[in-house]
Amino acid sequence: MTDPLRRILAIGGGGFMMEGARTYIDEQIVSLTRKSRPKICLIATPCGDAESVVNAFEETFSTRAEPFVLTPFRKPRANSVPLRNIAATLLTMDAVFVSGGNTKSALGVWREWGIDIALRAAYESGVLISGMSAGASAWFEAGFSDSYGDGYARLSCLGWVDGGFCPHFNGEKGGRAARLLEAVNAREMPSTLAVDDYAAVLLEDEQPRRVFSWRENSGAYRITPQEVTRILSA
Repeated sequence: MTDPLRRILAIGGGGFMMEGARTYIDEQIVSLTRKSRPKICLIATPCGDAESVVNAFEETFSTRAEPFVLTPFRKPRANSVPLRNIAATLLTMDAVFVSGGNTKSALGVWREWGIDIALRAAYESGVLISGMSAGASAWFEAGFSDSYGDGYARLSCLGWVDGGFCPHFNGEKGGRAARLLEAVNAREMPSTLAVDDYAAVLLEDEQPRRVFSWRENSGAYRITPQEVTRILSA
């Protein structure tokens, strides 16, 4: 018996949180589950379980999936994951979606509740792990993050995937792309997967296998010292 395929859909930016409606990449999350009506769980810890994000998630996915929410900052609702049974419940999901927001704050909350351990078990069992920005960075050795609010810097993350991750590579004013190149060249960041807004990378068993892009010129790149290489689908 072969082990389940481990899959991460790392979204640089876009989808229902940024674009205000169901988009191409949201449809891809459903499609990648290979289920007609999959169970998809929102983990919105990076944005403090913002009610607006929870509502947008449910509006986006309710006609295409069974939406669940894991929101330790909020009172339970009918579709909430029980906080005393997080690990077992996540194992029943077809996909997880982690919101954007503050990566460092999310990691702290996850460790307190054991969500990081529960997510790892779900990942190993074949549950699709997807997320945007903070929700894409969390799985890597290091994220190129603005979690401290005073610029971009390396943030140690969960380390499921070797190397670094940078969302919004060409999508933010303020020099994120230029600062990342400096950080990699100075060995402040390891070799980094950088993904533009309106692009995403599907990793299978921790290796990039497919690039999704739904805006012209949006893509993904491998950043190594003195070199930027555009990634194409395998």
